[in-house]
Amino acid sequence: PEAGDRVVAVPNGIRLPAPADAASDAAAGRFLAGGARYVLAVGTVDPRKNLPSLVEAFTEVGARDPDLRLVIAGADGLGTDALEAAIAASSLARRIVRFGTVPEHQRLALLRGAALVAYPSRYEGFGLVPLEAMAVGTPVVATAAGAIPEVVGDAAVVVPVGDVGALAHGIAQVLGDEALAQDLADSGLQRVQQFPWAATVDGLVGLYRRAADRS
Repeated sequence: PEAGDRVVAVPNGIRLPAPADAASDAAAGRFLAGGARYVLAVGTVDPRKNLPSLVEAFTEVGARDPDLRLVIAGADGLGTDALEAAIAASSLARRIVRFGTVPEHQRLALLRGAALVAYPSRYEGFGLVPLEAMAVGTPVVATAAGAIPEVVGDAAVVVPVGDVGALAHGIAQVLGDEALAQDLADSGLQRVQQFPWAATVDGLVGLYRRAADRS
């Protein structure tokens, strides 16, 4: 068989969250962030996540938006030194909030409360965080890295990898246009329906059956 016949794409799945409650509503996220409006990044501080570029983009946007904060939630990793250096160099360092690994209810609260979720990665094999944001109706601005464009479709603002200016423009565009933000939220809620765990399970089971039939 051709190589293409031996390659099967089985996308990741996402568990849709329960309705908001006292422990995980938007107000709780804003309380954690220390402000009513914030851009959120979630994930281990790895070089491929390119978080220093987000700090630069936030510094540009935040200079024109004095109420805006940047919240970064995720365990330290190989990119921590570069991120800390970027924060130290930012004129808006006092408005950048860093959390380590947060418990699930706080992660969900931060996702719900964010004005948008930013995903500035250099590379991603899938990109689960954008779908997690979409599942709670939060707009997404992401880079065109790896599988991200295929995952988010037209339900996110997608910008070139490593282009800080484009990232800043995308963030400012969503923050400044309520209609666009609502359209992205609505599109995201529809998009996430295409990635149920049941489809992932069915895809893997079908793959194993196909392999067994050929053995």
